Amino acid sequence: MTISIIIPIINEEENLKILLPHLVESKAKEIIIVDGGSKDESKKIAKSFGALVFDSAKSRAKQMNLGAKKASGDILYFVHADSIPPKNFDDAILKEIKNVPFGCFRSLFNTNNKFLLLNSYFSRYKGMMFRGGGQTLWITKNFFEKLNGYDESLKLMEEYDFIKRASKIADYKVIQEDVLVSTRTYDKNGNFKTQLVYALIMFGFFRGIEKEKLLKFGKRWLS
Repeated sequence: MTISIIIPIINEEENLKILLPHLVESKAKEIIIVDGGSKDESKKIAKSFGALVFDSAKSRAKQMNLGAKKASGDILYFVHADSIPPKNFDDAILKEIKNVPFGCFRSLFNTNNKFLLLNSYFSRYKGMMFRGGGQTLWITKNFFEKLNGYDESLKLMEEYDFIKRASKIADYKVIQEDVLVSTRTYDKNGNFKTQLVYALIMFGFFRGIEKEKLLKFGKRWLS
């Protein structure tokens, strides 16, 4: 089986300079960058590393769905531009995909802050409250298409929604290796405040609160 790495971006030139050298050393068949309207050198940098670059409307769900459509691999691996997968992530995915159709890795915040490291610790467990897009998601293309991809009507929580739908049909695996995750949102807004806002949005999402209200709430309190 072959892996297609899909990375949705908007103005991620600095992160791509770190992430792409790491990914090109893997066994992945291709790296697909889906740009939502970058104004910096992101696309130029992506092409310099041999990535396939596609333009999309600004929407993480739409960007990831377009990447999946363009992918030629049997396995889709969705990665955030500010996350660094573990070494030999490709071998780990190819091993586990034989047993389950999708899964993720643990996450480890790139910090010495004890609060965030404790937050990271719980990502080793299964359950929606311990999930996050930064953990990266791997899934067979067939299963992804069976689920009709990400819900493009969502402007937030699209990855939680997808995992929730997927886990109703099949079991998944949390590979016990760490994806290094950026703390940039926490750095801008404060650790406690950011975690509280995320928790309230997650609670509201699964309680069925109108998505636009949750989006406005998030934009109001997080920069």
